[in-house]
Amino acid sequence: MKLISSCSLLVIVTCTPAFAQPGVLYNNPGDGTYYTDHGYNLRASPPVEPQGGYTPAASTWTGFYVGANVGFAGDEFNYPVSATDAFGNLVGSGSAHLNSSGVIGGGQAGFNFQFSGPFVAGVEADIQASSVTGEIGLNGQIAGTPFAATAGSRLGYLGTIRARLGYAVLANRGLVYATGGLAYGGVNSFANGSISGMGLGISKDTTGTGWTVGGGFEYALNDHWSFRTEYLFVDLGSATIYSGPLLGVTNVNLGVETKANIFRAGVDYKFGGPEPVVVAKY
Repeated sequence: MKLISSCSLLVIVTCTPAFAQPGVLYNNPGDGTYYTDHGYNLRASPPVEPQGGYTPAASTWTGFYVGANVGFAGDEFNYPVSATDAFGNLVGSGSAHLNSSGVIGGGQAGFNFQFSGPFVAGVEADIQASSVTGEIGLNGQIAGTPFAATAGSRLGYLGTIRARLGYAVLANRGLVYATGGLAYGGVNSFANGSISGMGLGISKDTTGTGWTVGGGFEYALNDHWSFRTEYLFVDLGSATIYSGPLLGVTNVNLGVETKANIFRAGVDYKFGGPEPVVVAKY
């Protein structure tokens, strides 16, 4: 009898909410209140799920990264020309245009910082090799003598230093961003021709500086690798090809203005970063 009474008492004690097991949250279905192990038989409010807060995936966009890209670029080369007399008076001006196109590709490196939410800010620099070329060819005769000539420009390289501001989507795996900043590049302008078997060629390398603006979308394949697509508009300003006397005119100024629309895709490898701080609104 004593053994049975002891067992019965043990069952009653262990099953009563007032003697709940430590570390376990109990619910009393009678009145919907909760009991915890911290102070037996004390009522506690039920746990509240975060409402309206940002809950990203385990990964974060914060960290340094490097990558590579390839794409297509093109727009036009513009050639403004002006002529002045010995007194500096303008005697003529005009411009010519050549459409351009080609392949562009290179590498990029940067750093992103993700705030305690979906906003991401960063900085990126890239350098590209380019085959973007605009060219015109001429064939004809001068006083019965045949001639052939080509003239144009080629964008040999392009670099940018840009800020990025993005918004994380798709459970923090996607990043929609805008970007803009400084652009610079090297342009080779040339003219080659032949007449009566005699060849003539001139070439001038110039460096243009200007600005760029664009945007893109990046998707994180895992915690390190991501894939991106991006559009940039680049304006390298104007550079001088020739300034001096020409064909009896005291001074002729010929320049080249370079613009390009760039569509490219690339991959990035991120070296890591701290886990994001999640702020929940209660």
